[in-house]
Amino acid sequence: MKTPFFLKLVCCTGLLAFLISYCGKDADNKPKDGINVVVETANGVTYKLFVKEGTADYNGILVMGSGNDAENPGPGSLDGDTEIALCRKAAENNYVAAIVKYRKTPGLANWDASSDIVAEDYDKCITTLAGKFGLDKNRSVVGGYSYAAYMLLNNTAWTAKLAYCQGVLAACGAIEGATYFHLPIYTVTCSGSPDPGGLSGKALYDAINNTSPFKLKSEGVTDTGCNSHCGGNWTNQLFTKMQNWLAA
Repeated sequence: MKTPFFLKLVCCTGLLAFLISYCGKDADNKPKDGINVVVETANGVTYKLFVKEGTADYNGILVMGSGNDAENPGPGSLDGDTEIALCRKAAENNYVAAIVKYRKTPGLANWDASSDIVAEDYDKCITTLAGKFGLDKNRSVVGGYSYAAYMLLNNTAWTAKLAYCQGVLAACGAIEGATYFHLPIYTVTCSGSPDPGGLSGKALYDAINNTSPFKLKSEGVTDTGCNSHCGGNWTNQLFTKMQNWLAA
């Protein structure tokens, strides 16, 4: 296995807090956009859950993860704008979506152990949501930005821990030496700033062995419209790939 390199909001008065809260909700005290968002802890993992009000028949599960400092990573963040945007879009379209607060990992000090920890927390989150909403675990897609993408690519290249999922959405993450994955991948990177530590985007897709049963369902995109790490707006592309995987 290879190791890569690599508002505060102040409420001045109780009245202001009330107004802010009230303006975000309708008369029934429900979110105006119809999406319920709640942070929960279950099965040893914490996640931020996004579900559409009144939905009884869900299309599947999406679990996303955040970026981090590879040299000294802390627990995964629940507040990344990109993860929230994708989870909201998924929830609006009748998917159960969540951002997982994966545990603190060793990072570069032990890349494989780190990816195992992250994968375990994704699995715990999926298992919890599948039970909560009456869905099969295999009706799921995992994804992440930056550090979470690196972790998912590493784990799904070398192990089958998440092989029951229908695919991995890996935005601005890379891997070295992998020519096979245990499930389909969607890898996207900025052309002006290739992700360090291996291959990503179209180059990673091209490196997948043509005999892989998952290559036809995989895709690699090198975005010529951005030139910084995680600098692209890929919400729609990631959502479409997830939707296609779960519709198959």
